[in-house]
Amino acid sequence: MNNDPDLKVYANYFKGDCVAIFPTDTVIGLGCRFDSVEGIAKIRKIKGIVDRNPLAVLISSESQLELLQVRRSRLANQLMKEFWPGPLTLVLTAEVSFPCSGEANTLGLRMPDADLLRKIIDLVGAPLATTSANPHGRLAPARLEDVSGALRAMVDYEIDYELSPIGLPSTVVRIEGGTYKILREGAITHDEIFKVVGEKRD
Repeated sequence: MNNDPDLKVYANYFKGDCVAIFPTDTVIGLGCRFDSVEGIAKIRKIKGIVDRNPLAVLISSESQLELLQVRRSRLANQLMKEFWPGPLTLVLTAEVSFPCSGEANTLGLRMPDADLLRKIIDLVGAPLATTSANPHGRLAPARLEDVSGALRAMVDYEIDYELSPIGLPSTVVRIEGGTYKILREGAITHDEIFKVVGEKRD
């Protein structure tokens, strides 16, 4: 299932406005292209998201940050170097707004620790806007079979490959210049973040 023809098929699922569920390195994800207005509106409807919180944006390499036009501070670069690829989502500000953006052009950025998934993103040719495949406020699923039937009926595709999520969500850290704030502690603990960046907190 891991050969290139299969990955190309999976990548094609994301080349329009389609929404798919798929394993990530953390939990089961629900996603589409980062720039799909229709796809992201569908994800927000499926999740029951009514606010302007940014969706996570999965990238395959740091070069895609240029496409997203994000502002990178030295603190952000420190955390990327230490924890990417891995379960760290950095909330940064972009120069422009995208359909997946939150208030003030913020984006939640992550590079997954999964070669297969990064290869699919490469083949798509664009980052993927994602969130966990569960209604807002519910427990994030760690297996495809844990995704509710109602949610599965609302997506266009299911992707299954040999990747087992760790079952913990990513840790979400907002970066503003030289300060940080942990918005959600997940697979990476506050102590691990502190060891890298010290007291530079918001």
